[in-house]
Amino acid sequence: MRRWPLVVLLALAPLWIIGILCRGAWTPDEPREADISWRMSLQNDRTLPQLAETPFLEKPPLSYWMSAAAIEVYGDSPAAARVPNLLYAAITALAIGALAFAMDGAIAAIVAAVVACTAITAFRVAIWLAPDACLLAGCAIALLGAYLGYRAPAGRSKLFGYTLMHTGAAVGFMAKSAPGWLVPAVALLAIIAWERRWSELRRWELYVGLVAQALLIGPWIYAVSRTDHGRDALLSLFWHNIVGRFTKISGPAALDYTTGHKSWPGKYLLELPVYLLPWTLLAAAAVGRAWVRLRSGIDRGTPWRFALCAIVPFLVLLSLAATARDIYAAPVLLGFGLLVGLWLSELVVGGRRPALSRFDRFAIRGTQVLVALIAVGFAAVLVVLAVAAPGLSGINYAINAAVVIAITCITLLFASNTQRSGDTFRALAWTYTAYAATLTLGGLAIFPTIDHWQDLPSLARNIHDDSRKGPLALLNPDETTIAMLDHRLRTQFVALNTDTDNPADLVSGWFRTQGPQARVLVKLPGRTPGDVKRVLDRIHPTPAPDDGLAGTLASSGVATVVRRYELPEGRRYALLGPAQH
Repeated sequence: MRRWPLVVLLALAPLWIIGILCRGAWTPDEPREADISWRMSLQNDRTLPQLAETPFLEKPPLSYWMSAAAIEVYGDSPAAARVPNLLYAAITALAIGALAFAMDGAIAAIVAAVVACTAITAFRVAIWLAPDACLLAGCAIALLGAYLGYRAPAGRSKLFGYTLMHTGAAVGFMAKSAPGWLVPAVALLAIIAWERRWSELRRWELYVGLVAQALLIGPWIYAVSRTDHGRDALLSLFWHNIVGRFTKISGPAALDYTTGHKSWPGKYLLELPVYLLPWTLLAAAAVGRAWVRLRSGIDRGTPWRFALCAIVPFLVLLSLAATARDIYAAPVLLGFGLLVGLWLSELVVGGRRPALSRFDRFAIRGTQVLVALIAVGFAAVLVVLAVAAPGLSGINYAINAAVVIAITCITLLFASNTQRSGDTFRALAWTYTAYAATLTLGGLAIFPTIDHWQDLPSLARNIHDDSRKGPLALLNPDETTIAMLDHRLRTQFVALNTDTDNPADLVSGWFRTQGPQARVLVKLPGRTPGDVKRVLDRIHPTPAPDDGLAGTLASSGVATVVRRYELPEGRRYALLGPAQH
């Protein structure tokens, strides 16, 4: 199957198009990333990304450069900013497919690419406006290069492989710093140690690619060093942002990453089955097959070992960090894609085809059940929306729910019948079709509603218009609040943080010094009750959120609520003025 790249791209394209191009910017993170990308499109000096005119020193700028270029071509919109994600996703799929093809042929390539790109966490990374999608592409290229270089004979082929590895690592680094280096480095060192090929570390071909890294990364580091406060910027990028995510280090409170997204022992291992959905059971079957192959000594060379080395060392490294988010584990899913590809290729390719074990059969059937449950979940959401929405909108939601269930049932029935005939590859192809149909059809129906709940630009315009007559302060603002007010509007504000000050004293002091036209914007806790909440309250009533700190300030006579801003099922804000008003 020489056309496996075309098969992979056609299979994944509907998911990418719906997820990347057919929705707005959603919290968390996307409004911030949209503002940074928009700012980058306007900057004369693009050395460092900026959030509301303040250097954003958490990540290198490659993904922001790409999104800014797309905005310049297609205009400023969430879809335009995410256009480069199509490129990242395609590179990830083709690179991991090429790696699996080098290991075991076309079947392994197709399966590895599809599993690695549609496991729920990897899919989220691919469609999200954030540097992680670019990082994943760089990691896939680097792993491909590491494997090709490791397996190749000395000379030109080995040089090509290792140079490709360094190029991918540089791309990953310029997207999200250290993980771009760590993923291929720990995988390669692990396979060298496992097979005791220490001579590989003395190969000149392994180090020539460092020149490529220096040429790609060096000019940017030099440019950063030449900016105002360049030394502090480099310290933030390479010390607080890397070491500070593994352990608490001395530095400004704003750069203490150990206080957010806290990790705990075993977090990634326990959550891994969720990251892999709906392919969790296939991954478990593939790990079991790898264990059997390695114990029996029938490894067919390095493929199984390298796939495990692309998973275990980086997963252990992540587990040692003080911070943890599910998206940090996305590069690990590339290795699981390889394992599943090797497993299925061994099951379906003639000559050496083993009999399906009991657990293999359970994994295949269980995956069909997981896909069915995902479809039921989407249908349930659509039914709730149908009950909550009036008139024709509710009928449309109900029809979409019925279509999702009908198509899933039909495709899974084909998958079951095909599996009975012994064609495992086609059975899993039908299973993937059911999963892809659920995500695309469900997304087309649900995404517009979520866009309405996340319509931050309209919220920001109202706040901007209501506060333009006087100075504006944001009380304990999060990055989303800062980004939405800056994006296109350039709203001028001052941030007031109550980390060390009494909120009442801070706000009253602001009003006293700035005058009667001064305003303070406060994010209210919880979400705005809407039609969906009223439906769900019939099943499990929950109290409506209070006004939090804004209510405390108003009741104590420090301020008065001038206006409220609310999105249905979304964010809530209060604009405060001096108490006498």
